[in-house]
Amino acid sequence: MARSRMLVAILMLAFTGVAVSLRAAPKAEIWIARVSDQACAAQHSGPGHADCIRKCTRGGAAIGHAEWKPQPLVLVKEHDQSVWTVDNPSSLSGLEGQRVRAEVKVDPARKGVYINRVRKTSERNP
Repeated sequence: MARSRMLVAILMLAFTGVAVSLRAAPKAEIWIARVSDQACAAQHSGPGHADCIRKCTRGGAAIGHAEWKPQPLVLVKEHDQSVWTVDNPSSLSGLEGQRVRAEVKVDPARKGVYINRVRKTSERNP
């Protein structure tokens, strides 16, 4: 009897652990977003700001402003203008200031994404 209770308790703990890990795993989504830098974020994410974003990602040392630190690229989600950090910003290289369709794994706890696939787009928000 004690052995069966212990077995039931172990199984319950195992299933609880699996359920928690599944719920905490980042989920995949497809976004329409703009590529910007962390300092400017949604302010300069629209068309015509690619040069500004590139300058911010390089920082100001090259133009005599060492206090301007290089800024990482971010995604600005189109439908709500929320700003998300990118785990693999090199995937956005060359897309600064562009509207993109990105397949991302979302980690809402830290407001970050990992980009699986990205391309420039003109399609509407999915």
